[in-house]
Amino acid sequence: MNATMVNGSAAVTVDARHIEDAVRDNAWLHFTQMAMYDDRERRPLMLVRGEGSTVWDIDDNAYLDLLAGIYSVNAGYGRQRIVDAMAAQAAALPFVNPFGYISVPTAVLANRLAELAPLGGEARVFFTSGGSESVESALKLAKQYHTNRGYPHRWKTVSRRVAYHGTTMGALSVNGLTDARSAFGPLIPGARHAPMSNRFRCPYCQDAAACTLVCYDEIERIVEFEGPDQVAAIILEPVQNAGGCIPPGSSDYFTKIRKLCDDTGILMIMDEVICGFGRLGTLFASEYYGVQPDLITVAKGITSSYAPLGAVLARKTIADSFAAPAPDELPPPVAEARKAGFLHGLTFGGHPVSCAAANANLDIMLEEDLPGRARDMGAYLRESLEATLGNHPNVGDIRGVGLFLGIELVADRDTKETFRDNALLAWLTDKMRERGLILRNDSRNDPTTQLCPPLVITREECDRTVGILEETITELGRRLGTVGTSHPSPQMQGAPA
Repeated sequence: MNATMVNGSAAVTVDARHIEDAVRDNAWLHFTQMAMYDDRERRPLMLVRGEGSTVWDIDDNAYLDLLAGIYSVNAGYGRQRIVDAMAAQAAALPFVNPFGYISVPTAVLANRLAELAPLGGEARVFFTSGGSESVESALKLAKQYHTNRGYPHRWKTVSRRVAYHGTTMGALSVNGLTDARSAFGPLIPGARHAPMSNRFRCPYCQDAAACTLVCYDEIERIVEFEGPDQVAAIILEPVQNAGGCIPPGSSDYFTKIRKLCDDTGILMIMDEVICGFGRLGTLFASEYYGVQPDLITVAKGITSSYAPLGAVLARKTIADSFAAPAPDELPPPVAEARKAGFLHGLTFGGHPVSCAAANANLDIMLEEDLPGRARDMGAYLRESLEATLGNHPNVGDIRGVGLFLGIELVADRDTKETFRDNALLAWLTDKMRERGLILRNDSRNDPTTQLCPPLVITREECDRTVGILEETITELGRRLGTVGTSHPSPQMQGAPA
């Protein structure tokens, strides 16, 4: 089997076996134990093309991509409009030094995002080249902001356990995944972690009639214990990805955190790297929850991952503090911080080709109302999942917002007994892939099948997805001994139609 790749304007045929050797001997995949590919019978899934919600591998097998790349190809594959915008910019001017210079697409994109973001009507945009960099930049921005104002002792942060915020050292410090952090200590000091707001397994209120918001109270207690005058920022995802697609248990959760930040001077950072750009049914995920954070981090869907780009969006009042004059009587760390603006920079931040891709992507989002499509198709997909799998003996919870949904799997539905078997989850992922479905079976907390498709997914593709999930999760049930050759239909058990 040979593969075709594009080299300049010419198509070049490459021997597939040579590519497999390169993977085994030279490539180093992210979050991957490469020793597994010492076995010549094993190889990573090598994808070569895509269209809409479908991708094809090197052997021309088709798959529905229910992970949208990695929560990121929001506008779908095969968008020639984005490709053309990138090519035109690359031909005209492929790069501009971001240290005091700017390109036209970068300036245009900053203006558009500032007008669209839920940040009180005005914002300033600091561009990065990805999600971890956006979080890293936001944390540095928050700390320097407090120093600018004469409070250099505000350096602590609050985030949530099990949350994922990236892998650079600052982002890793606010990360709530112990396994991801443990190999790299000591990390940045001052990072404190509060409980998740996980209604299904909340240690405080999972058996109550409604969320009691004790999860919020724990954040308030951490702030009180650490000292509000020492906390720089609270960072949260609108829907927590790691741990299994977890929305807050109460609509008041973010509202109360907003008030806490207002009362104490702490900055509220909404990490929208995954949830932004239409995923939850609104262009910015903060809009869905009706809050105006101080900083918003974005990446992934900003270009639908046609090119690497991220950004930190800051309230204008916060950004303006970096331009305020520095009186001579200020202590040295404050004076130095005030003199030079934001003391941070990235070579590829606001790359012109990436910003051209983002502008074309934003045009598509707005013209086709992809956020509205995510809202409608997300509701359809969730209703279909609940009707088909809502009473399955190995489905504990179906949750999420828009086209960001999770199915928490259990060993026993009645007791919520979980199973922590990574090999079994890997088997489940392989079985789904054999049936033509790419997604993530997340083992970073209790096992959860995550659905995060391109926002252009169709009803027919949703139906096919649900069918594959029903077949595969029932096969899982046979391995766990919870079902025989079939499980009772939802209709027989009184599930909603």
